[in-house]
Amino acid sequence: MVRGGCSISENEHPLLVVLRGPSFGDVYTLNGETLVLGSDPFRADVVVRDMEVEPRQGKISRGAEGYTLRDLGTGDAITINDEVLDDARPLSCGDRIHVGGSVLEYIEHDTVRKQFHKKIQRLINEDYLTGLLAKNRFDEKFDQTLEASRERNLPLSILMADIDNLKSINDSHGHLLGEFTVGQIGHIIKECYTSGERYATRFGGDEYEVLLPGMSKEEALVAAERIRRRVEEYSFERDGLYANPTLSLGAATYPEDGATADALTGAADKALYRAKNHGGNTVSE
Repeated sequence: MVRGGCSISENEHPLLVVLRGPSFGDVYTLNGETLVLGSDPFRADVVVRDMEVEPRQGKISRGAEGYTLRDLGTGDAITINDEVLDDARPLSCGDRIHVGGSVLEYIEHDTVRKQFHKKIQRLINEDYLTGLLAKNRFDEKFDQTLEASRERNLPLSILMADIDNLKSINDSHGHLLGEFTVGQIGHIIKECYTSGERYATRFGGDEYEVLLPGMSKEEALVAAERIRRRVEEYSFERDGLYANPTLSLGAATYPEDGATADALTGAADKALYRAKNHGGNTVSE
């Protein structure tokens, strides 16, 4: 089937791709009856990280003929192809949606387009080794989520993690196994706690930071222990070589441990080093 000049498979979902704005490169798959477009990660499904975008600014609905977009009237008018959105309007492939200072393109995609945009998204947003968020993207998510937590009076917990014995792995088995270990631990963290609005990044060579909105300190410590135990139990093997890394983790929580991203990261980092000073392979607050 072809609509608006773009081919689409009956079994594929349309995309919204951010072409301009702070969220540049983000790709959203539209898969639901009703989706909210806005800047609040707690109240929007398509989250546009743009200070000029309202928390809930548009509503995307699926009907028999495809998706439509309606302006919720909470901020400056949304435009489609430079025309003000006055009422619910059907979306066609190639439509340019202007909201705040951002531009999104609606794509009813074929396989080639899907692969292209997913590849661009990974190059922009992901750490090549771990699959976690790139550090600059994580920092943006951190600021946005902290602001949302502050407005909604919700806790926000941070984990800092560090591999205890990476140097000995590198010295004994070589840096290729060490790099593999760093990457696999990143994947373990991603599998454990990066669903929904939870995010993680590789903070440095073998350090990681995890963002856990809505979690109290007690819940964050449970989350950290789960990651620690998963790493301890995992079999790290590459080309017949085995590593047995352990992980130390520290936790900090907004608002009791800090009110800014830097303060919370610093508090979690101090907790991490308390864990390492206790012999490693443990969790501290």
